Amino acid sequence: MLWYEGGMAVTDRLRPADVVGALLDRGLRMLITSVVDNAGVTRAKTVPAARLRRAARDGIGLSPVFALMCTDDAITTSPLVNGPVGDNRLMPDLSAAAPLGPDNTTFWAPADQLSQDHQPIPICQRSALRSQEQRAIAAGLDVRLGFELEFTVFAGTSDEPTVATLGPAYGVLATLKLEEFIVELMEALDAAGVAPEQLHPEYAHGQLEVALPPASPLAAADQSQLARLVIHRVARRHGLMVSFAPITVAGFVGNGAHIHFSASLGGVAFGSSDGPSEHAQYLIAGVLDHLDALTGVLAPSVVSADRRIPGNWAGAFACWGVENREAALRYVPGSISSRPDSANCELKIGDPSGNVYLSAASVLAAALDGLERQAVLPDGFDRDPTTYPEDEQPRRLPLTLEDALSALERSDVLRAALGDAIVEPFLAVRRNDAASLGQLSLEDRVRALRWRY
Repeated sequence: MLWYEGGMAVTDRLRPADVVGALLDRGLRMLITSVVDNAGVTRAKTVPAARLRRAARDGIGLSPVFALMCTDDAITTSPLVNGPVGDNRLMPDLSAAAPLGPDNTTFWAPADQLSQDHQPIPICQRSALRSQEQRAIAAGLDVRLGFELEFTVFAGTSDEPTVATLGPAYGVLATLKLEEFIVELMEALDAAGVAPEQLHPEYAHGQLEVALPPASPLAAADQSQLARLVIHRVARRHGLMVSFAPITVAGFVGNGAHIHFSASLGGVAFGSSDGPSEHAQYLIAGVLDHLDALTGVLAPSVVSADRRIPGNWAGAFACWGVENREAALRYVPGSISSRPDSANCELKIGDPSGNVYLSAASVLAAALDGLERQAVLPDGFDRDPTTYPEDEQPRRLPLTLEDALSALERSDVLRAALGDAIVEPFLAVRRNDAASLGQLSLEDRVRALRWRY
């Protein structure tokens, strides 16, 4: 197991005393441990029960070239990663280990990337989030993130998939059509420790959305990854397939990965029915100021810009508003019975092709920048931005992947938060995608990404 003391990795003993023994007693037969790479693809290694203690102590070998793997598994280049030379240690964080179902046979744990000397390395995306979480704590914030994941359920085969439901949008008939799958999914997520707050059919055919419980930033990102694995696993048990790609069927509304964030400061809640509190205004203003660069991190695939269009509730406009689902930032006062604890802000621009750890780290960095500068939050938009006169409309977020990546490249705030060792390989990977997959038709781009996520 990995934890940190004074910023240094400590792996010479287990805490609690025998977490490996506890996992084995629960029935663990194998452990899947994974990282999310710069293409947003989950890359994994697996160890049997007999090797679990050694993996927890020594880690598992991992080439640094994983930082340069592209969405189509091509390997690009970057001056900051030495290609096939060298080796890292993939260190499972057993404190976050969870079963992928009630049978307690296959467990998953997120992993940190360490050097051979078991020190944090600058290309580790999970460590980048941990660093921003520590910054937030040092600023006196108690941050909570909650992820909403949209995904498409298919029947048929991977070569000839068919959407598993034909609506109606948000309809009970779609729920009943997938009732057995949904019941088992709820049970599996509960067994994994990520009992969903709700699950419902979404707008597009075959599309579902699950809302995960809020948690501290690192735990919330881990929960997001765990939930995706559980959903894939349960779907297969029912002869179904799931895709978290930003667009799964050309012409359909795509899948989002919305981030809800809130933070109390010195006992002051994030907001109320009257609007965000003073410190929340600074945080929201910071995110608003960095939306273009954030788009490069949170929505970086070759179909992300095709999803982010007006009318899709995908945050196409650089603005905020109270309960405005067409704004990039939606302030949510919450139900009268749960205020003020339920007040939060939803960031709608993200999709599941982003690396969840980099997405969360970047949002925290932007929010903290707003807090440090006491950034001024402009007036919100109280209706669909397209209904305002043209000269009063908020600006559109980047219309192309390259525009979003260029904004990230120019962002001093996100560079400082993530580090050049992450940003440069990330840009190399996503630009390689743009140069290859990005030249295809929308239908072919959708097909190329459908089973990557």
